[in-house]
Amino acid sequence: MIEYSKPSTTVLFNGDCEICSKEICIYQTYGASEGLPIDFKDINHTDLNSFGLTRDETARQLHVLKNSELFVGVKAFVVLWNEMPKYRFLAKIFSLPGVSKFAQFFYYHVISLYLYQRDIKRIKT
Repeated sequence: MIEYSKPSTTVLFNGDCEICSKEICIYQTYGASEGLPIDFKDINHTDLNSFGLTRDETARQLHVLKNSELFVGVKAFVVLWNEMPKYRFLAKIFSLPGVSKFAQFFYYHVISLYLYQRDIKRIKT
């Protein structure tokens, strides 16, 4: 296992979302066990202003910063998966042109929309 001093990848996720937090927990556990330079930040306990983002926009889709570049949605997942040897096969699959376009559309219009609406409903109650 290689030890890294400073994370070069930051994952912004909604820890209050039951589904999101379960998935991210899997990545966190794997990343920590491998000593990967990935920093996971729950948007509910992070100063998002320092990233130039709001809670509302980060709650809509996964956000990943890598070397100061921001990736959102499926592209964010691809960047994250590329950082983790165990999940690189997913990055390759979801980077294929047809798969990428379909996945981004489906993630944005179905999955993330559903999760975001659940989040808004939870906040209002």
